[in-house]
Amino acid sequence: MPSSPASSIQLSLSSSFDATGLSSSSPSTSAIHRLSFSLSSHCLSRRLSLFHLGTAVSQSHLFRSKPYELSREESNILEASTAGNVPQMVPTVASENAFNWTKNDKRTLLHVVYRVGDLDKTIKFYTECLGMKLLRKRDVPEERYSNAFLGYGPEDSHFSVELTYNYGVDKYDIGTGFGHFGIAVDDVVKMVDLIKAKGGKVTREPGPVKGGSSIIACIEDPDGYTFELLERGPTPEPLCQVMLRVGDLDRSINLYKKAFGMELLRKRDNPDYKYTIAIMGYGPEDKNAVVELTYNYGVTEYDKGNGYAQIAIGTDDVYKTAEAVKFCGGNIAREPGPLPGINTKITVCLDPDGWKTVFVDNADFLKELE
Repeated sequence: MPSSPASSIQLSLSSSFDATGLSSSSPSTSAIHRLSFSLSSHCLSRRLSLFHLGTAVSQSHLFRSKPYELSREESNILEASTAGNVPQMVPTVASENAFNWTKNDKRTLLHVVYRVGDLDKTIKFYTECLGMKLLRKRDVPEERYSNAFLGYGPEDSHFSVELTYNYGVDKYDIGTGFGHFGIAVDDVVKMVDLIKAKGGKVTREPGPVKGGSSIIACIEDPDGYTFELLERGPTPEPLCQVMLRVGDLDRSINLYKKAFGMELLRKRDNPDYKYTIAIMGYGPEDKNAVVELTYNYGVTEYDKGNGYAQIAIGTDDVYKTAEAVKFCGGNIAREPGPLPGINTKITVCLDPDGWKTVFVDNADFLKELE
């Protein structure tokens, strides 16, 4: 899966702490990465086509100093991607029932997508240091990109990462909005020792999280993405968390509950370190991947860079999902419908902070895994 969005700003977080207990560094204004809808007409896999919706970007657009606007040609491609493909009669959901339908929809976190500068180097780090398995790898020279899917189990039952390498691009700006990926481990100290032995970068030594009792450590992958190691007992979902920073926590919680159908699993305020977190997901935190939303006191905007892309969520009906998102005040960035060349149906939405989520039809997803 693919993508990116949002606005960039200049701000200082030198005195703000997030849920890792680490002081956020002061960022510089960076370019905004927008979608590049360069969709091919030949039959591609779901992930390749989704990739065209934003992950495989024209290199000239990667580091723009102002928001990227779709060209006339790209707009025509986007319109063509749904015109003639979307049935005239699509499922609908009465506005008064939108919230109830969302809660009853069969939803799960599928994977998280982000860009890397050296695919093989990152795969080596994830498999040797983090214990992930390489599930799939694909090179698409005609589109000038490669991607790889890694995780701790099959994609139809486990949350995974999708790494994307765009030819010739060896560095990305992670920005200040992305926080970390979380991995549950039995012994944080032992894992840190392993990572050090293999030359990995440890940015926070093992110890209790500031303002709490959970034992954590933080490391960086070769591209600078932070992974938080959380000491927990055995879990069916070791890749357990994606942390994103938001400017208004209650506003985000409201949308993630009503439009995304997530549960607020827990919320914790830490006034001593000036941050509040909310854990959102589709099931118990010890058995499912979750989204951790972090609010740093007084910070209302973040630079999203151009490295992190999006989270993909499964749904039984992308049309009803889009209606429910609209009814709940969400922003639909791509109307629901099948992707060009294949029948996989998706819809794309942006949360109040511009974080992108792609909803994917569950049945279509399983067909493609076959």
